[in-house]
Parts: sequence; C-alpha cells; structure tokens
Amino acid sequence: MTEVKVEARHIREAGLCVRGAKQWFRLHNLDFDHFIRHGYPAEVIEATGDAMGLKVATLARDEANEEQA
Repeated sequence: MTEVKVEARHIREAGLCVRGAKQWFRLHNLDFDHFIRHGYPAEVIEATGDAMGLKVATLARDEANEEQA
C-alpha cells in the first residue's frame, strides 16, 4: 500500500488556514518547515489525536483512495 502524505494543499482544501496550521504544528512538536517541503505521513498527523489533524488526514486518505479507484 502506498503511503498517504498530508500536504499543505490538504489544509487549504479542508477550509483551514496555513497560518493557524503553523501554530498547530508547533503545539504538536512537528516541524512545519518540513511539512511545507515534504508533507507528513497521514499516520503522523493522526497520531496527534487532534480533530483538525484527523480532518485533514481523512481528506488526504479519501483523495488517495479516489486516485487508486
């Protein structure tokens, strides 16, 4: 199975702001600059247990499933 990556565009597609995301990444001890350049595996975002992170990871997973169908 292909690794699902959460990218900055997923934050925008979920209706969230990237500026707020920067604070969210800091709160969860994740490197925002790494995220902007490379994304993070959905599992890393989901591991935070945070509702906003789960929303964005679900969007990325749904997109990946549509591409595989």
